[in-house]
Amino acid sequence: MIFCRYTFFLMLAFVARVSFSQTDLEKLTKNELNRYESKLLFKKSLLTESYDVVYQRLELDVNMDQRWVTGKVTTAFKPLKPAFNLIQFDLEDYLKVDSVTFKNKKVIFSHLNKSLTIQLTNSVNVGAMDSLAVYYQGNPSDNNSSHSFVFDMHNAADPKPIAWTLSEPYGAKGWWPCKESLNDKIDSLDVVVKVKKGNKAASNGLLIVEKSINDSQELYHWRHRYPIATYLVAIAVTNYVAYNDYVIYPGNDTLPILNYVYPESETEARAKTPVTAKMIHLFDSLFGTYPFKKEKYGHAQWGWGGGMEHQTMGFMASFNFDLVSHELAHQWFGDWATCGSWKDLWLNEGFATYLNALCHENLISKKDFQNYMAASRSEVVAKSDGSVYITDTANNNRLFSGRLTYNKGSFVLHMLRWKMGDKAFFEGVRNYATKPGISYGFGTTDALKKELEKASGQNLTEFFKDWYYGEGHPNYDITWSHVGNHISIRIRQTPSHPSVSFFNIPMPFVIHGKTKDTAIIFDPLTKDNTFTADLDFIPQSVEFDPEVWILCKSTVLKVRPTSSPEIQLFPVPVGNTLSIYAYHGNIELVSIYDLTGRLVMNRDLKAEKIIKDSNKLDVSQLSGGMYIVKISTEAGTVVQRIIKR
Repeated sequence: MIFCRYTFFLMLAFVARVSFSQTDLEKLTKNELNRYESKLLFKKSLLTESYDVVYQRLELDVNMDQRWVTGKVTTAFKPLKPAFNLIQFDLEDYLKVDSVTFKNKKVIFSHLNKSLTIQLTNSVNVGAMDSLAVYYQGNPSDNNSSHSFVFDMHNAADPKPIAWTLSEPYGAKGWWPCKESLNDKIDSLDVVVKVKKGNKAASNGLLIVEKSINDSQELYHWRHRYPIATYLVAIAVTNYVAYNDYVIYPGNDTLPILNYVYPESETEARAKTPVTAKMIHLFDSLFGTYPFKKEKYGHAQWGWGGGMEHQTMGFMASFNFDLVSHELAHQWFGDWATCGSWKDLWLNEGFATYLNALCHENLISKKDFQNYMAASRSEVVAKSDGSVYITDTANNNRLFSGRLTYNKGSFVLHMLRWKMGDKAFFEGVRNYATKPGISYGFGTTDALKKELEKASGQNLTEFFKDWYYGEGHPNYDITWSHVGNHISIRIRQTPSHPSVSFFNIPMPFVIHGKTKDTAIIFDPLTKDNTFTADLDFIPQSVEFDPEVWILCKSTVLKVRPTSSPEIQLFPVPVGNTLSIYAYHGNIELVSIYDLTGRLVMNRDLKAEKIIKDSNKLDVSQLSGGMYIVKISTEAGTVVQRIIKR
């Protein structure tokens, strides 16, 4: 994430039940924005785009007492351009490069303006793999304005040192030489960390070595054999307590959930982390098996006020339901399928926010899910502007907008689900995430749209134009009236922002009667539409969107029918059945005359002892044309015209 990462979310209280707080989200977003400000000021180098990173091995000696890191980073690479004899890495200037070796010999390098440029002793052919090693050292914390590497303390009662990293979007160069890119994942990774005895080092992948190397140090070797974006590589070091939860699959196959937590947080963590297994089962069923199943999932506690979805091991400030689900969701959307551009950040954050909501729906209750979405909707429509699409990735307030990137992005997915139906929606999303080049690679909004269209058979161009690229939301003025069991609903739409002339989306209603209800869906095609329906009961009230599917503001008001203040005849024109409703008194006599004044039908309802305020007459025997209808009621007599088809 990124917010997610950083808490993105919801550090909510999880007591007897989970609650959702948009206020917490706003605070977290602001906190995150401040953190990202300096990281976004990053320009790509053509040299870093001229090779493919195949493998990296980070060997780090982390001295928390002296706040110092000594490192060796080995990189295997393949050139993408001919005559390749210069290679460049991103690396902050405050880290001192001691030497670089290529083919076991030291080579010439320069380290300026956050770039490490290395002169190779010979050219490497396109597609041929070679490697080099960078030796460096420094304090990556004190001079790190983006706080991508932090030395800190935890446990106020008995302070203990901690070190942790957070590299999204452009912070990795603040603690190791790398290629910061959203078009090239590291195919394979090893992270080897030396720490002071009594501490543990958390990182990506599987822990294959944990051993003492001398009287004062321990070594932790993590091996990761899945492609990984640079910003998702991470370490955290402190006096962790480790324990496992497990996901149990058929055949007693298991996925370990490795938890590294502070000793002072162990009791609380053990009570909260087991729900992670249920969340993994849920996401497995909806989007495909956990993408890194051959290794692990896990949590490492850290000092930042939120979470970050580091691949296979989320870094967590706490273990509340929403934070756990949000960071876990990123393993599918953010880590497995990574946004291919920061303009597409909603593919990480909007998805993680919506998957968090799905945990409310499936693991708590449907009502809780609806409350979650209602709170999200209120946050989005509080302002009249704003699109999910990001035009300026240098604007951190826009890039990490909780209202737009997170909540509106989530609601776009929610409305796609409503428009397409569950089967097509989840099938389309699965096909997107599993598509070669996107799974373990990078995705785009256009690629998602294409898969959703294939799954649903619908053309979604207009939907994305309105709801993704367009700003704002619709405001609905809904009025309704009825005559007996015939209901009329008028829907008038006013877009909140001029970028969209009309938001098209099917609109759900529930019509309530005294003893029964019915659900109806209308699909307006213009800003002002009136819909009618014949019910098998008298409507008492109308409810729009009770299950919270539509991103909008709305008012619903009952009005009197406009055609007559006393008597309503419908439908117009009439077919074989004429329905009559009287607003004052019961109907006693109905007489129908043709235009010559000849009586063609007469019903004395009072004599028949069936008088009431509504009635239906069979007029199938009348030929087509205009007629005069005279209705006598207890309150008086009304004359109206009808047209017979």
